[in-house]
Amino acid sequence: MLQLKAFKPFLSILLIFVAAGFASVQITIGSVVNAGSRLPSTSPFYGIAQGALFAITGKGLGPDRLQQASFPLPTTDGLAGVTVQAAVAGATVDCIMVYVSAAEVGAILPSSTPLGTGSVTVNNNGATASKPITVVASAFGIFRHKSSDLAGQAIAFNVSADDGTTSLNSTALSAQPGQDVLINGTGLGAISSDETQSGVTDVPAVTIQVWVGITPAVVVSAGRGSCCDGLDPDFPVPEGIAAWDVIRITIPDGLAGCYMPLAVQIGNNVSNLATISIDPSGGACNLQLSQLPSVQAVDGKPLPSVGTIGLGRSIGMSARPTGAIAATRTDTGNASFLKFTSLPPGDVLAVDVVYPTNVCSIDGFPGPDGMNTRNGAPVTIIPTTSVNLDAGPAITIKGPAGTRTISRTIVGGHAIYMAPQFGNGTAGDYFDPGHYTATGTGGPDVGPINTAVDVLTTPFVWTNMPDPTKPIDRTKDLTVTWTGGYPDTQVTIEGGSLANGVNVSFLCAAPVSAGRMTVPAYVLENLPPTGSAGQGQLTMLNRIVTTFTATGLDLASIHYAVTYTVNLKYQ
Repeated sequence: MLQLKAFKPFLSILLIFVAAGFASVQITIGSVVNAGSRLPSTSPFYGIAQGALFAITGKGLGPDRLQQASFPLPTTDGLAGVTVQAAVAGATVDCIMVYVSAAEVGAILPSSTPLGTGSVTVNNNGATASKPITVVASAFGIFRHKSSDLAGQAIAFNVSADDGTTSLNSTALSAQPGQDVLINGTGLGAISSDETQSGVTDVPAVTIQVWVGITPAVVVSAGRGSCCDGLDPDFPVPEGIAAWDVIRITIPDGLAGCYMPLAVQIGNNVSNLATISIDPSGGACNLQLSQLPSVQAVDGKPLPSVGTIGLGRSIGMSARPTGAIAATRTDTGNASFLKFTSLPPGDVLAVDVVYPTNVCSIDGFPGPDGMNTRNGAPVTIIPTTSVNLDAGPAITIKGPAGTRTISRTIVGGHAIYMAPQFGNGTAGDYFDPGHYTATGTGGPDVGPINTAVDVLTTPFVWTNMPDPTKPIDRTKDLTVTWTGGYPDTQVTIEGGSLANGVNVSFLCAAPVSAGRMTVPAYVLENLPPTGSAGQGQLTMLNRIVTTFTATGLDLASIHYAVTYTVNLKYQ
C-alpha cells in the first residue's frame, strides 16, 4: 500500500506513483459460477443462465471490503470502479453489478446475452482478467447458508397455511409434509423486464421439477421475486435484484428427515444439492443417529475403544473383454480393535450408519447428520487418530460348515486381524443359513470375546441385477428390486463412475421391507459417462449389526452383510 505521507513535498511525483500503483494492480480469476449452485466448469450441469446472478471468484477483483450496489443497479459505470463484460457469440454485453470485493464479484448476466461459449472480463480500475463462460437458457442454483454449522442448508422458508406468513426453515423449525416451502436461488432463465430495477416479478417460460429426496414435489409457482426476512446477515446478495428466483413447492407426504436433499431439475440440467428439514411436528427435528444405542454406549467417553467383527458374503458380476459374464462369490471375515487417540469435537461413534430412507446422497452429501459434504458448502474436516489394540492370537468363527479363523498379524507393532477367504473347497460356500459364533481368548488390551450372528434361511437376493454387458442409461430412472434380508434393517444402493479423472458416486437407502427402490435420473446424471475407458459400478448391500460387551472395549459389535456388486458402464 502506498504511504502517501512520504511523498507530500513532491506532488508531481506523488501523482506519478499513484498512477503507477493503479496500473500495477494484479487480478486473477479462479472461477465463474452460478452464485447459488457454485458448480464448477467440470460439472456436467455447468452453465450460467441468461438473467442469472453469477459469481466471479479470485484475487484482486475489487475493494478489500464487500460493497453492495443500490437500485437501480449499475452497468457501464461499474461499482467501486469495477465492471464486468461478457463476450459471447460475437456480442459484448455489460453485466449488471450487484456486489464487489477483493475475492468475489457478483453480477447479473443480462437476459439478452446470446447462448453459447465465450468469455467474461473483470475490469478493476484499469486492471483486467478474463475467464471462459458458457451461457445456457436455464441452470438453477439454490442459495445456501454460508455458516459452517449449516453446511448445505438451503435458504428456504416455511409458509404458514393459516396466514401465509413465513419462517426460516431449519432443524429447529422444520416443514411439515403437505406444507408449502419457498426455495430461493437464481437461474430460471431470461426475462423481459429491466434487470437494473428491483421488484421484478417475471415468470420465465420454463418447466421445472423439484426433488425432495427421491420424491418429486408439486411446484406451486416459480419466477422472479423477493423473499423473506431472516437471511444470513453476511449474505452478499441484496434481496429484490432481478435475478432472484423463488420456487414454491408443497412437501410430499410421508417424508421426514433433518437434512433432506433438495434438487431443482430443468430438462437434463440439475442444480446443486441443498437440504431442508422436514418433521411431522413442524418443530425441532431429532437426528436418528443420536437415538442409536451404540452412540449412547460411548456417550461421555471422549476417546473410546471400539471393536468390530465383520463377516459377509460378496457376490459380483463383470463383463470379460470377450463379452462373457464372470460371476464370483466370496465369504470373508475380519476384525478391528482400536483405541482412539483423537476425535473431532462433538463427534460421535456408531457401529452402524442409519441413512435417511428414500433418500440419495451424491458424493457423500448430505450425510446422515447433515455435516458430511463435498457437494455442499465446505466444512473443515478434522481427522481421527487411533492405535490398534491386541485382542489375542485369533478370533474363531464356528458354524454349520465348520470352524474358520481370523488370525492376528503383527505389522509394525500393531495387531491386524484378517482372514483368507472362507470356504469348503471353493470360495463363497461357508456362510450357509445357520447360527455362527465368534469367540476369542482375549489379549493384553481386550478381554475374552463371545458373540454370535445368524445367517437367515431366506437369503437376501438382488432380483433384477443389471447385465454388466449393457450400459445403464443415466437419463432414465433406475429401479432395483430384492427379496429377503434382515427385518427392520436398511438396503443401500451405491453407484459410481470414474472417467477422465472425474469420480462421482451416490448412495441411496430404503427399508428392507420395501423390496424395491427407484434411483431418479437426476442422481444418475451426476455421474460422468464412463465411455470405453472409464469404470463404473453398482452395489447393493443388506446387513445386520449386533453389539456385545468385552473388557477393554467401550463399544463392540459383530456385523454380517450380503453385498452384490456389478461392474458396468454408464452412458
